[in-house]
Amino acid sequence: MIAEETEAKGIFVLSLPDEELARLAAGGRLDCFEELLARYRDRVYRICYRCAGNADDAEDWAQECFVRTFRQLGHFDPSLPFAPWLLRLVANTCINLAKARARHAEPCEPNLLAERAGADWEPDPLQKLVAGEEERIVLGAIAGLPPALRIAVTLRVVDELSFRELSEVLGVPLQTAATRVRRALEQVRQTLIRQNHAPKSTRGRAAEERRKHRGGVK
Repeated sequence: MIAEETEAKGIFVLSLPDEELARLAAGGRLDCFEELLARYRDRVYRICYRCAGNADDAEDWAQECFVRTFRQLGHFDPSLPFAPWLLRLVANTCINLAKARARHAEPCEPNLLAERAGADWEPDPLQKLVAGEEERIVLGAIAGLPPALRIAVTLRVVDELSFRELSEVLGVPLQTAATRVRRALEQVRQTLIRQNHAPKSTRGRAAEERRKHRGGVK
């Protein structure tokens, strides 16, 4: 009987929307918070990895993001979508952690393929955009961006947010969000040109973003 009740409770939790899970988790339901972790763990890790540039920091940053999420759940409004609220918290956490790390040490150079050994993460759009040596070079250029630009281009390219969604997550005007992405891509392109590494795929992506920016963001 107890086993059946436990199973029914688990099925009930799985059926709940994110917003209700967050409300219940804020009230002390750890099983609801664990379900939120299961739904967003990979997504948060990918963002942290692109911002941190290496697997060790990404694990620590993702853990810090979820610790802060748990602490801030009481401030979440369940009448609003959960994902933008969480992503804003993740973005702010990554920016703060990147600034703190920059004050103490040089950023680590990313090495995606080697450092993902033992982790079963799904490919993301940036991984499809570049491959092998190109990927290492482009990620190195992204790692050198200021934190605010790095998180903007990461959310736009890796998490595939629209400019409107990006604006909501970052808490900035739509035009500001679009400008940050454009500046980030331009700085990456200039870095690659200076290093004599300008992958066609990267140039094409930058041109596409500039066209969208001139023609009106979405």
